[in-house]
Amino acid sequence: MTGWEPTSGRCWGGRPIARRVADCAPRRRAVLTGTVVSTETSVWRRTRAFLCELDDDTGCITVVFDGPRAVPGMVKGALCTVEATVVSNGRGLFLWNPFYRFEP
Repeated sequence: MTGWEPTSGRCWGGRPIARRVADCAPRRRAVLTGTVVSTETSVWRRTRAFLCELDDDTGCITVVFDGPRAVPGMVKGALCTVEATVVSNGRGLFLWNPFYRFEP
């Protein structure tokens, strides 16, 4: 996604922004930079989705892109920054349709 800059403030909606996977909690905004460690196309909530695991050395979080079979450039080893509200599905935390950009 071009032209997007991550939120730079400390809070969003009155809550602190998580900057590490280890600090993520449901309904909290997260701006995370990490490495894609795996990708897959799957059915997620009864619709096709592209899933990837993002690792920032404090933990891994699932990033879900609703609809596409792939996200160009989102491959194992890619370094990227994502921003979205953290969601919990009872089995873990994930980011749903985040803003993203690839880092050099």
